[in-house]
Amino acid sequence: MRRNDFFYWLQSILGAHPSLYYPVFARKYPFNQMAVTRETQICIEGFPRSANSYTVVAFRLANPNVKIAHHLHVPAQLIRAAQQGIPAVLLVRDPLEAVASFLVFQNSSDADLYLQTYIRFHRHLRNLADSFVVADFLTATQNVNAIVRALNRKFSTKFKELELNEENHRRIFVRLKEVNEQFFPGQANKAMYPDMARAKAKERALKLVEQSDRLAVARDVYRWWQERSV
Repeated sequence: MRRNDFFYWLQSILGAHPSLYYPVFARKYPFNQMAVTRETQICIEGFPRSANSYTVVAFRLANPNVKIAHHLHVPAQLIRAAQQGIPAVLLVRDPLEAVASFLVFQNSSDADLYLQTYIRFHRHLRNLADSFVVADFLTATQNVNAIVRALNRKFSTKFKELELNEENHRRIFVRLKEVNEQFFPGQANKAMYPDMARAKAKERALKLVEQSDRLAVARDVYRWWQERSV
């Protein structure tokens, strides 16, 4: 197993257990700034490449002073949010697209491993499904305000909606590019927005995921969550 793959596999195992995950993986910057704490006002989490970045940036544009926990990509975030009664969103995406995109991000060809982590991530949260809002990729990227309204109904919060216009759409993608340059400069495979430079790599990754016996199981898991999404 490649080092990169092993590290993520280990993170996915410990990520189901807050008492183990946070002391090991979320002690230092920037991860300690993304973790759920007593000061967190909302948690936005999902398996990697499930519109996490887009949703966080869009939500933050409308709610700049709200403290958000995000981007650790482990069940521990949503488990801790549920334990502390913090409003939370689980973002879900079809595993074919999510895992293929993440293979490109990780520069990996181990589709079985990442499908298994996809399955593990979502199964660990089933018994907490009523503790957060669930939203799929299309809702997050095309109608983020549906998520905001669902949060306000469920948690009696007063989060603001984002005016969905061309200017705000531009601002979201400008911010995504800025974050990419900050954390992954010059790494086109890690882009948080559609990028033609990744197209061929994504095609290869899609074929790897389609050939895996685990895809059918992952899609069953996805459908279970999609039925509960806003």
